[in-house]
Amino acid sequence: MKLDNSIAAVVTGGASGLGAATARALAARGVRVAIFDMSDAAGEKVSAEIGGVFCKVNVADPASVAAGLEKARAAHGQERVCVNCAGIVIGEKTVVSNRETGAFAAHDPAAFARVVSVNLNGSFIVASQSAAGMAGAEPLTADGERGVIVFTSSIAAVEGQIGQVAYSASK
Repeated sequence: MKLDNSIAAVVTGGASGLGAATARALAARGVRVAIFDMSDAAGEKVSAEIGGVFCKVNVADPASVAAGLEKARAAHGQERVCVNCAGIVIGEKTVVSNRETGAFAAHDPAAFARVVSVNLNGSFIVASQSAAGMAGAEPLTADGERGVIVFTSSIAAVEGQIGQVAYSASK
């Protein structure tokens, strides 16, 4: 796919880190970028820098994703690039011991579920809704290419970090 101003993209987690770097790199090639993030100030800042559009989106919420895609498509047209960078991390060990009492406590299942909801389920929700839009779009090439969806990961996916069991499992 040729990246230029005829291409629209959505980047989740685009307000910081790898997502912001991805949004900037795409915009430098002329791609029209929509940033999906929960951070208003940072999202607006990066969007303004790159001439993009910011959409406050909770990737774990299908309705929020649908609203974000609607806004992004109204501004730039059907996205042909979707890059999933959004992710959250919590620092909590699988088992924690209390040195004073000797008692052990298990990882909070609700905290684990929240990380998985954003990092894993959220990536799927965005990708599936984006794919549905791409599938209905006219092909870009003679071989039927309609777009590309990219999932980013982390070294933590294969080499876990202490206190990041949920993050490692979800990336």
